Amino acid sequence: MTKESMTAAELMAELASDPEYQRKMREKEEARQKKKQVLIEHQKELIAECGEVGVNIKSVWDLVNTSESYHAAIPVLVDHLHKDHESRTIQGIVRALTTHESRGVAFDALVRLFKSTAEGTSELKWLIGAALAESATASDVDVVINLANDESHGRGREFLPLGLIIASKESVLPILQGWTNDPELSKSAKKAIKLLR
Repeated sequence: MTKESMTAAELMAELASDPEYQRKMREKEEARQKKKQVLIEHQKELIAECGEVGVNIKSVWDLVNTSESYHAAIPVLVDHLHKDHESRTIQGIVRALTTHESRGVAFDALVRLFKSTAEGTSELKWLIGAALAESATASDVDVVINLANDESHGRGREFLPLGLIIASKESVLPILQGWTNDPELSKSAKKAIKLLR
């Protein structure tokens, strides 16, 4: 039988008996486990501090993937935003702060991180923008507007219009309408207009 006419089951059986393939798969799994352990080691302090406030996790990513409240951990996450963490951990912290529970707690720290993240097209900048929109309060509206109007923030501005839904419709509707033609802001501006009270 030629490889072209081999069934998936036959291919899997062949790979299962191929020592070279099995060695590569073991190496790949060992590398994945090692990377996972390094990430957990880098998060050790964060995990312990979350536990001290009653939020028990094995990784910051546990917070990203939960529907349970973790309001008590928000100040811990904010504190760790500017600590020396591996980039994947920072992404996890930012994603965990992308919740309404971070309102009034995380905004200022996220603004500092947003401004210091130079690359406007980076995934991290984009994630921070989403977290800013979630963490904004009515008193943060002017900051959100200024950040959204600054095109140097590139793709990071995409979700910022959603940070205005906590403001009065009269005060932000004209701004949101003006953003509907901006390639980075348009989609979220239109969504924010629909969500205004």
